[in-house]
Amino acid sequence: MKVSVGSPGKGNRALKELYEGVYEKGEEKFFSKFVRGKNVSETNEVVLASTRWRGKRVLDVGCGTGTLAFLIARAGARDVVGIDYAESAIRQAQLSHQAPNLSFRCMDLANWKGRADVIVSCGTLEHTDDPRGTIAALARRLSPGGSLILTCPCFLNIRGFIWMALNMLLRVPMSLSDLHFISPFDIERWVAGTSLRLVRVRTFDHSRGSGPLMLADLRKRLTNALRDAKLDNSRVEPFVEWLDHVVAYFSERPHRLEGATALYVLKRRGARRK
Repeated sequence: MKVSVGSPGKGNRALKELYEGVYEKGEEKFFSKFVRGKNVSETNEVVLASTRWRGKRVLDVGCGTGTLAFLIARAGARDVVGIDYAESAIRQAQLSHQAPNLSFRCMDLANWKGRADVIVSCGTLEHTDDPRGTIAALARRLSPGGSLILTCPCFLNIRGFIWMALNMLLRVPMSLSDLHFISPFDIERWVAGTSLRLVRVRTFDHSRGSGPLMLADLRKRLTNALRDAKLDNSRVEPFVEWLDHVVAYFSERPHRLEGATALYVLKRRGARRK
């Protein structure tokens, strides 16, 4: 069962035109990791802490405007190359980030002929037509003993349960660019029998998965997605208000509440003493 398959959105080839426009207009206006123009994702910090970079040859696939590639270069990598198929993204990367061990190229992964000690690809796998094939293509460009570091949205959280229900039952697209809903068990399945082995999984951006930032994301994303699916979106706000209570309840109570049924024991207060 292909539970990772999500939105019936644009194919990978058609997305190139979409992303050219995104980077021309400003990525902060499009990507959900931006709130009021500020990047609220912990991606860069988490990726930087995931391995040792000093002396490594690094390839950043789908580098966007190049911030992460620049930070990796600054962390001591021997050589960092960022590639992206959006010319507008590469132009911004070249203007914004310069270092002697850093370069950017407008190209598709299929045209990359080199090998790297570390390959990074953040927020790209969910947009590819064939994630398993993409992982295999990335693996072929790794040096023996090299590391592949991927990030993509995770759906084992409140936001994820909402979107999996909407997508799998009603075919509501999460966005026009997300083609797959990927969870850790999908990655395990895709690397089985390959030269790769999954050695670590961690999640981050918890506020966006089950906290206050999730509420801001859903207000915008649910309204647009239901509209695109030609469904009534007038009840989004009451739903988000209910989720607001859920978030507040969980944040104030550390105990686990995964059960499907709740037991409530109540006592009447005693009479007041005079």
